[in-house]
Amino acid sequence: MSETRPHDTDLPYFPCEMLDREGMNRAEQQFVSTVEIPVSPEELFAVFEDPDSWPRWAMGIGKVTWTSPKPYGEHTTRTVTFWGGMNVYEDFFIWDAPREIAFSFYGTSERVWDAFAEHYSVTEFRDGGCRLVWTVAYNPSGWFAKMHMLIRPIMTLNFRIYMWRLKRYCKKQQPALTTKK
Repeated sequence: MSETRPHDTDLPYFPCEMLDREGMNRAEQQFVSTVEIPVSPEELFAVFEDPDSWPRWAMGIGKVTWTSPKPYGEHTTRTVTFWGGMNVYEDFFIWDAPREIAFSFYGTSERVWDAFAEHYSVTEFRDGGCRLVWTVAYNPSGWFAKMHMLIRPIMTLNFRIYMWRLKRYCKKQQPALTTKK
C-alpha cells in the first residue's frame, strides 16, 4: 500500500504497521496528556489544520505538509519533517472535526517505530474553552527500542511540554483564530 501513499522517494522508506483505536490500546508504549485550552474546539482544529502552526508549538517538528486536498477526512495523508530531516508519513483513520482526529504512521524515513499512532479528543467547556486529551501509542524499534527504558521519562516530559506549548500558542493566536471563524 505504501506505493500508493505519498512519501519522499529520495529518502529511505520503512513501512509501519497501521494502528487503529484498538491497536493503540495494545501498543507497547502509551502516553496520555490532558490540557485545558482557552479556545473553542473549532479554533483548536484550525490550529491542527494549519501546517505552519505545528513547528511553532511542537518542538522537533520542522515542517508539516498536507498531501491530501481539503476538505480533510478519513484517509487524509500528510508528511511531517523533523528537525534532523526524518520524515514520517501519516494517514488519518478518524476525522470528526471538531471532536476528534487520529492518525497512524504508514511509514518513516528512519527506523524508529514499528507502529505509531496519535489520537486527539476534544470536548467543549461552557466558557468557550476546551479540553484536549492527547494519546500517543507506539511500538519502538531499532536503537529506540533498546534505549526506551531510559528515554521513556524524557518522552513523558516532552509530551507535557507539547501540551503546555500548544496552550500558550493558542492563547497568543486567539484573536487571529476568532477572526478566521
